[in-house]
Amino acid sequence: MIQRIQTLWLFLAGVGGLLTYKLPLWTCLLQDSTNKSFYGAENLLLFALIIVTSLLAFFIIFLFKNRSRQKLLCFLGMVLSAGIISLEYVMVENYTNKHSLQDSSWQIGAILPVLMLILFFLAYLGILKDEKMLKSLDKIR
Repeated sequence: MIQRIQTLWLFLAGVGGLLTYKLPLWTCLLQDSTNKSFYGAENLLLFALIIVTSLLAFFIIFLFKNRSRQKLLCFLGMVLSAGIISLEYVMVENYTNKHSLQDSSWQIGAILPVLMLILFFLAYLGILKDEKMLKSLDKIR
């Protein structure tokens, strides 16, 4: 249902996942003065997590008739988003341990999974709010 706020949160989480794939996650300046940028597509597991999480967000939107499954999949989306964050961190740490760097910085692509986690949580709260409203309407009948 388009009128529900969690639809907006889930749509934004899906778009955030697609942007995570396209935007740089981390950049560094190596000792030989060359720049290196990391993208989500460079690691197969990270790429798969990003795509699955994005598609999951779009898929959850159409489960509006089954709120319990929607809640479960929102929780799964939160777990997958946390997995993306941790995998990004591990990937960067592995690279920094193997190479000597002059400078490094996280980019916007690395922040988007945190935003996705928050958006999945907001969608979960919206679904809980809908369930509470429907239970109160059942009491009136």
